[in-house]
Amino acid sequence: MRALWAGFLMMMSPTLLPGAASAQPMQHADGSISNEASPACTQDANVDSCWSAGVAAEKRGDAEAALAAYEASCAAGFQMGGCYEAGKIYFLNGKLRNYVAAKDRMTEVCESSDIGIGPYACKYLGIIYRNGLVGEPQIDRAYASFSRACFPYMDEPFIDGNGCELLAGSIPGADEMGVADDVWQPDYVAYLAFAMGCSDDMPGLCDRALTIHRRAIATSAPWLARCAEDAQAAEFPEGCESVARSAAPAEYAQRQEFRRRILRMFHRATAYAG
Repeated sequence: MRALWAGFLMMMSPTLLPGAASAQPMQHADGSISNEASPACTQDANVDSCWSAGVAAEKRGDAEAALAAYEASCAAGFQMGGCYEAGKIYFLNGKLRNYVAAKDRMTEVCESSDIGIGPYACKYLGIIYRNGLVGEPQIDRAYASFSRACFPYMDEPFIDGNGCELLAGSIPGADEMGVADDVWQPDYVAYLAFAMGCSDDMPGLCDRALTIHRRAIATSAPWLARCAEDAQAAEFPEGCESVARSAAPAEYAQRQEFRRRILRMFHRATAYAG
């Protein structure tokens, strides 16, 4: 379990770019693509010229040119958008698919400080590990990656609601966590994941959270007492059920405050197994 928890906490075709010489794309041993002579990307507000060239290439349907431009943007290091878009092409494009390269790019973004696209990269990374796309399935790394997509360690908790949904369905059992059943309660973590995901304009996840809660009441699940205690500590004074029922505030500030509170609950719920 400690090893799993530690992993959670740590875990073109030729084109002319502005101010840059054209270069032939080169394929590396891992299948990733870059330019032999990296084009000179220039920063442009909060993005860069190579990222913009990649967007333009995608709009005209040239995936290879887009990939090379995004790889150049990633290498330039001005921002994470190029790495993320390159990772998506490696993951989604049937002709250019390369799950190893996708994992590498999504790892860079997931582990970065980019609060906007980081959670989305973590979701892709979780899918790669869960489905065994780069080897055997790794449930511990999948759980850690989905957790970062849903419960990011940031002052402003932006999330990927679909990542929360995937987390709820990818929680290791007590045996896989190496702890006793009374210590690790997957349904409790799933309840929190669905409630957090609901705050990302996914109201159906609130319904799924409440379904878990109703089942827990019907079976007198032991995690309800822990949830009530954690809800009080995280300033949900009306108790455990109110977490899911208050998960879709209309105002931005209220939504972010809700996320900070449920993030505290998640830390408490998962710390029981630490």
